[in-house]
Amino acid sequence: MIPDRAAHIPDVAAHVPASLGTYRDGVALGTDGPATTPLVALRDPAVFDATLAAFEAGLGIGPNTVDRRALVSYWSQFYLAPLATPVMTALVRLGRPLPLAFATTSLELDADGRPARFLVRPAAPDGARAGLTGLVEDHLRPFVELCRAQCGIAPRVIWGNAAVILDYVARELGEPETMARPEVATCLGWRGGTACALSPLAQALCDRRRRTCCLRQRVPGVCSCGPLCPLERCRR
Repeated sequence: MIPDRAAHIPDVAAHVPASLGTYRDGVALGTDGPATTPLVALRDPAVFDATLAAFEAGLGIGPNTVDRRALVSYWSQFYLAPLATPVMTALVRLGRPLPLAFATTSLELDADGRPARFLVRPAAPDGARAGLTGLVEDHLRPFVELCRAQCGIAPRVIWGNAAVILDYVARELGEPETMARPEVATCLGWRGGTACALSPLAQALCDRRRRTCCLRQRVPGVCSCGPLCPLERCRR
């Protein structure tokens, strides 16, 4: 359990479909407390290592026994899951972004050391960008750089994790609803054009389908993505 120091965002939570209910409260309004970590603090190697060690312990894996890049990639999938559902629900069904700039957001972990909830300030900071592009530039790009800096993982792997999860959530919300938000659809590569070609999410989805593996099968006890894995498709 995570401490109840935050309040969910009622209008967003109410529009989350049942299929995504696990992460209905993945973003909440709240303030930092003893069990929260400002995302910017993860740039400190000691803080990041402690966070990763808690995740590793929750998986029942001994310390320093796994390819660090694979572990960070798998951790990022847990990080991105509670982020994606509220973000995409707010964008697709309510037409508004959530104030999730990396610089002003904090993270709570669950009892197993997994990322569980993001705490945000009630209002977006000045200069915050709107739409899914705002999430890409103000949150995901710093997050991808954080992972690269802490373990040397190729950025395309983390971008791929983000793109696959966001794309999945968008499809659960409904293709007609997502296509009705042109900026979101373009950023995900559902629409063509210059903006689509420049979107790291659209490019990552293309790369993942072709060749980029998320490395999760290198973590003991964790299965691969099966037929969804590009490496599996290449072996056929």
